[in-house]
Amino acid sequence: MKQFKKVVATVGKYTDANGQEKNRYVTVGRAFIRDDKSVSIKVDSMPVGPEFSGWLNLYDLDEDRQGQAPARAAPAPAPAAEDTDLPF
Repeated sequence: MKQFKKVVATVGKYTDANGQEKNRYVTVGRAFIRDDKSVSIKVDSMPVGPEFSGWLNLYDLDEDRQGQAPARAAPAPAPAAEDTDLPF
Protein backbone atom coordinates (compact mmCIF):
# COMPACT_ATOMS: atom_id res chain seq x y z
CA MET A 1 0.00 0.00 0.00
CA LYS A 2 1.09 3.53 -0.69
CA GLN A 3 0.07 6.64 1.25
CA PHE A 4 -1.60 9.17 -0.98
CA LYS A 5 -3.76 11.51 1.13
CA LYS A 6 -4.06 12.78 4.67
CA VAL A 7 -7.43 12.57 6.42
CA VAL A 8 -8.42 15.87 8.05
CA ALA A 9 -11.39 16.95 10.17
CA THR A 10 -12.70 20.46 10.82
CA VAL A 11 -13.00 20.79 14.59
CA GLY A 12 -14.00 24.37 15.18
CA LYS A 13 -13.23 27.95 14.27
CA TYR A 14 -10.83 30.66 15.39
CA THR A 15 -10.20 34.31 14.61
CA ASP A 16 -6.87 35.13 12.98
CA ALA A 17 -4.73 38.21 13.63
CA ASN A 18 -6.66 40.12 10.91
CA GLY A 19 -10.01 39.42 12.59
CA GLN A 20 -11.11 36.86 9.98
CA GLU A 21 -12.86 33.70 11.14
CA LYS A 22 -11.07 30.54 9.95
CA ASN A 23 -11.66 26.81 10.29
CA ARG A 24 -9.50 24.83 12.72
CA TYR A 25 -8.25 21.53 11.27
CA VAL A 26 -6.76 18.39 12.77
CA THR A 27 -5.17 15.49 10.87
CA VAL A 28 -6.86 12.27 12.02
CA GLY A 29 -5.28 9.67 9.72
CA ARG A 30 -3.97 8.70 6.29
CA ALA A 31 -5.51 7.26 3.14
CA PHE A 32 -3.70 4.55 1.19
CA ILE A 33 -4.02 3.08 -2.31
CA ARG A 34 -3.73 -0.70 -2.45
CA ASP A 35 -2.21 -2.67 -5.30
CA ASP A 36 -5.73 -3.40 -6.64
CA LYS A 37 -6.39 0.41 -6.74
CA SER A 38 -8.88 0.29 -3.85
CA VAL A 39 -8.59 2.92 -1.11
CA SER A 40 -8.08 2.18 2.58
CA ILE A 41 -8.20 4.74 5.40
CA LYS A 42 -6.29 4.39 8.66
CA VAL A 43 -7.88 6.55 11.36
CA ASP A 44 -5.50 7.39 14.23
CA SER A 45 -7.88 9.61 16.17
CA MET A 46 -11.48 10.76 15.93
CA PRO A 47 -12.69 14.16 17.11
CA VAL A 48 -15.71 14.26 19.39
CA GLY A 49 -17.88 17.09 20.58
CA PRO A 50 -20.36 19.55 19.14
CA GLU A 51 -17.84 21.30 16.86
CA PHE A 52 -17.16 18.10 14.82
CA SER A 53 -19.69 17.68 12.01
CA GLY A 54 -18.78 14.06 11.23
CA TRP A 55 -17.21 14.95 7.88
CA LEU A 56 -13.63 13.96 7.06
CA ASN A 57 -11.70 15.47 4.15
CA LEU A 58 -8.81 14.11 2.08
CA TYR A 59 -5.91 16.44 1.25
CA ASP A 60 -2.66 15.87 -0.63
CA LEU A 61 0.20 14.83 1.64
CA ASP A 62 2.41 17.68 0.43
CA GLU A 63 -0.33 20.32 0.45
CA ASP A 64 0.75 23.34 2.44
CA ARG A 65 -1.92 24.01 5.08
CA GLN A 66 -0.08 26.89 6.76
CA GLY A 67 -2.36 29.69 7.80
CA GLN A 68 -5.23 27.31 8.52
CA ALA A 69 -4.55 27.15 12.24
CA PRO A 70 -3.39 29.82 14.62
CA ALA A 71 0.31 29.94 15.28
CA ARG A 72 1.29 28.59 18.65
CA ALA A 73 3.24 30.96 20.84
CA ALA A 74 6.73 29.87 21.74
CA PRO A 75 7.15 29.04 25.41
CA ALA A 76 8.66 31.79 27.53
CA PRO A 77 12.32 31.24 28.30
CA ALA A 78 13.11 30.04 31.80
CA PRO A 79 14.35 32.80 34.09
CA ALA A 80 18.06 32.91 34.82
CA ALA A 81 19.08 31.53 38.22
CA GLU A 82 19.82 35.00 39.59
CA ASP A 83 16.34 36.20 38.56
CA THR A 84 14.46 33.86 40.88
CA ASP A 85 13.63 34.43 44.53
CA LEU A 86 13.89 30.97 46.03
CA PRO A 87 13.58 30.68 49.81
CA PHE A 88 16.18 27.87 49.96
